[in-house]
Amino acid sequence: MKNIILISFLLFIYSCGYTSVYKNQKSVNFQINVIEMIGDNEFNNLIKNELKMYSKENSKNTYNISINSTYQKTTISKNSEGVAIDYKLSANTTISTNFYDKVKIFEFEENINIKNSSNSFDDNVYEKNIKKNFASSIREKFIIKIFDLNDN
Repeated sequence: MKNIILISFLLFIYSCGYTSVYKNQKSVNFQINVIEMIGDNEFNNLIKNELKMYSKENSKNTYNISINSTYQKTTISKNSEGVAIDYKLSANTTISTNFYDKVKIFEFEENINIKNSSNSFDDNVYEKNIKKNFASSIREKFIIKIFDLNDN
């Protein structure tokens, strides 16, 4: 019975039209140079390090970019003693791209609501992980935009 369900599921997935996001994309053949970083230095460095993974040295397609980011931790609610219970973490990033004298500007926004715990060390580690995830998400979105620019 399990085999029938598994085979049915595989046939469904195979015939549903699913394709990978990067399936039709050519191999990465571009270099990303970060010219300027404005805003939150820690967050900008995370984005810059994420972008290095997709940058190919000595490529003929070179993108010169500037990153402008803001990262905020806002209190959403407090308990009766005035201690913050819920926070909203948000990152807004604008990446300006210069490619063959064409300037394109891309804006990205990431948000998440989190609960405050009694352990501030755990909260700081969790917030750093969220920052890394935000940077990774922005990198993925930006790389997709770069692939779209190359297709046009």
